[in-house]
Amino acid sequence: MDNGYLDQLVDAIQSKTNLLARGGLTKTGIKTPPGTDILDLSTISGIREYNPSEYTFTALAGTRLKDIHRMLSENNQFLPFDPPLVKNGATLGGTVASNLSGPMRYHFGGVRDFILGVKFLNGQGQLIKSGGKVVKNAAGFDIPKLMVGSLGSLGTLIEFSFKVFPRPREFITAISRFENLHDALDNLVKLTSTPFEILCLDLAPIDNDYQVEIRMGGNANLFQDRITHLGQQLDIESTLQGEQETKFWNGLNEFNWVPEGANLVKVPLIPKYVSSLDDFLAQHQAVRRYSAGVNVVWIAWSGSMDSLDQKLKELNLMGLSILGSTDRVRVGSWNGSVFYDKIKDALDPSGVWVKV
Repeated sequence: MDNGYLDQLVDAIQSKTNLLARGGLTKTGIKTPPGTDILDLSTISGIREYNPSEYTFTALAGTRLKDIHRMLSENNQFLPFDPPLVKNGATLGGTVASNLSGPMRYHFGGVRDFILGVKFLNGQGQLIKSGGKVVKNAAGFDIPKLMVGSLGSLGTLIEFSFKVFPRPREFITAISRFENLHDALDNLVKLTSTPFEILCLDLAPIDNDYQVEIRMGGNANLFQDRITHLGQQLDIESTLQGEQETKFWNGLNEFNWVPEGANLVKVPLIPKYVSSLDDFLAQHQAVRRYSAGVNVVWIAWSGSMDSLDQKLKELNLMGLSILGSTDRVRVGSWNGSVFYDKIKDALDPSGVWVKV
């Protein structure tokens, strides 16, 4: 990164009071509040270090995920948290700031589980380094994990270090359909205790049925045995492999299923809330997908955000707008956090960074 550009960022931070960093602008639902000055990080990009034998890399915040994927694939490695919007141009910084993981979060974990270190500019324009570049236990406060999901409200993210994993040699997806949500959820919960290594476990209303999608990886010679044993637990309607299988999951992760004009909202949840929420979403004809073992639901919402906001508050759930034209970035029960306020006061005592 050019030191002159870093100096420009520092000057902007020290001369302004309402700032927010922006990069690839792929998450159109995360709107910038009126009156906010923007720090453009799109040009702060590039791989700083890559150590394939240690399964780690360091890159600048504006680095496109597709460039990281290309680099890792040369050594059959990948980002296990399966970040969305890769083909759409998403950056590493935006992925961390919005805490976006894909379907393989079910098996591997989310962004927080793979971030090792971070460099960021605080409210005084000081460059702060926290964490490291290697996979090891470290003493002290884990600031890198705090930055995940902060939406730029704690500082401007400049550089990250991540750990990566070997990529499975092959993939196979088994699909099963159920006539009602209860049966689909019941079978999905049973799958969480299967001895097979399931990478993705998603649930989606398709037509009048509920479709359970089970993705596995590894040696293709073992797939048939896994499918046979899986078929003893539930009826397998079809399987996907090769290019067709890859295209299926890539399309989901690029949100190609979201209807034109709809706002995409991400809502973390647990299985006990699914039934009540799904009844509401079905009544409003909302397209939705339950991912990561139904620990998150992606809602394509075309109606008034007020009604969705009210329902999420009723269930004590919180939603974040990821794509769309709405000005409502947050919906549902985003209760104030005393802990968060203390952290923000420590990192940004002058209140330079805007809370979205």
